[in-house]
Amino acid sequence: MRRIILVLCSLSLLACQMEHDPVLSHFPPQSVFKDGFANKFYNHFRPYDKDRESMTRISYASYQLLADELILIKHYNAGFELRGWQYYHIQGAGLHLDSAWYINGSDTLDVEIEAGIMKNFADTTSSFYKENYRYQEQEHQYISHQYKRVDTLVDGRSGQSFAFNRSYRNLESDSTLNDWQAREVYLKGLGFYYSWEQSTNGIYETELIEQMPLAEFEKKADHKEKRVAYINPDEAIGGDPGFKLCGPEKEIADYYNGDPDAGFAEGKKVMLARIKKELSDYNFNEFQGLLTFRFVISCEGKAGRFVCDSYTFDYQKQEVPKETVEKVFTVLNGLKTWQPTIIRNEARDSYAYITLKIKNAAIIDVLP
Repeated sequence: MRRIILVLCSLSLLACQMEHDPVLSHFPPQSVFKDGFANKFYNHFRPYDKDRESMTRISYASYQLLADELILIKHYNAGFELRGWQYYHIQGAGLHLDSAWYINGSDTLDVEIEAGIMKNFADTTSSFYKENYRYQEQEHQYISHQYKRVDTLVDGRSGQSFAFNRSYRNLESDSTLNDWQAREVYLKGLGFYYSWEQSTNGIYETELIEQMPLAEFEKKADHKEKRVAYINPDEAIGGDPGFKLCGPEKEIADYYNGDPDAGFAEGKKVMLARIKKELSDYNFNEFQGLLTFRFVISCEGKAGRFVCDSYTFDYQKQEVPKETVEKVFTVLNGLKTWQPTIIRNEARDSYAYITLKIKNAAIIDVLP
């Protein structure tokens, strides 16, 4: 069930205003928004070169309504490390960026905003944003121009789809480093849902995968000595009783920390074909949503410590039939050729995951 609190307009004038506000109606309800919430995203890179593998990373963003029409958004990487934050205000149908900071390595980039309208939820072409910042001892500029806005419908939920022209410029050399097209989708009662950006090498997509209360997100982020991806061996599903780590627990990396990434050695296309073949006769009628198996790939190229999580297409956790978990695990556990991540020429243990998207009783995609 969707964890959204419905507030009757007769009990709260502000809730009624939010429901009809062109901007605030495209975020969760007032009680959720004021307490704060966080989104988990999959960030996909799909190369134009068919010989290159697609890649998927994880990121998070937290959102909080601090005061009347003032919004704070913070951005985090997969390890819950803060990578930047932004303060917005709402004016009419426009979402205005007032101030922003971005963290690049050990540097914090303070942004100078020349024009701050990021999006307009009513008009089509009135959104124009321009920021300047100093990076690697040179002045740079980022421009985003919203040139189109249309109503959209995603799985029965209404929203807005925005189209942008964007560019990066080096002001010192008076040159354009990159020009590209982008799209973003916001859904009513939910917020930011999806984005698409074009590059010279491929397509970048950001996809909402889970939404949680801010308090729950902060508890996950405060993982102290244990990694956020930590998997308790005592809670693992089946697996090889002889599976062991090559190094200390605290040194387990993420699958994308090295070169190459850890993953299925024969590639995603082969893995997807094998999974679909093995599960072609299985009846998924009792399950629909995202089925994620997290596990560890050892430096020896063996997989173990499997655990399973599942989310609905409304991005909330759900229970999965035990038979479904066991059936899919049997197939995944049968994939024996794993590539460990390589960091500084050394094979390392790493955390990894596989997500099956299941809809209408069929597997429609496998990530990453």
